[in-house]
Amino acid sequence: MKLVSFLLLLAGLCVAGCASLDIQGRANLGRHPRVFVEERLNDNLGIHRTIARELGALGYETATGPLTMMPDETQLVVTYDARETWDFRPYLIELNVTVRPARDYNRVIATARYFRPGLTSKSPDLMVRETLEKLFPARQT
Repeated sequence: MKLVSFLLLLAGLCVAGCASLDIQGRANLGRHPRVFVEERLNDNLGIHRTIARELGALGYETATGPLTMMPDETQLVVTYDARETWDFRPYLIELNVTVRPARDYNRVIATARYFRPGLTSKSPDLMVRETLEKLFPARQT
């Protein structure tokens, strides 16, 4: 009986680990081809490089680094918060992405939150790709 209860609890934990991806704001981000990804000092997984690479794959011109290194021709700034956890290995549990106009940094035009709790995890690259594909339309080059 105890084994059955344990297995039911374990199955419940696995099912409870469903992911959610929420998008706010529907600005046409595809009109802005030059994007700067602001690097976070506490980014242990190199998410800024992954974001820049995925945006490049979608057809955007990207640069990354501290905000003071932003090129003059930048049109959008992408900031992010990546929350990682450790369960015998580090992995990404939550990714929050914010898109701002480069000339008005305090204004937010779009946000996305990818939350993936539970025992199963996705690679950070896949989480970033799924998030950015929902926010940024692919550009025709």
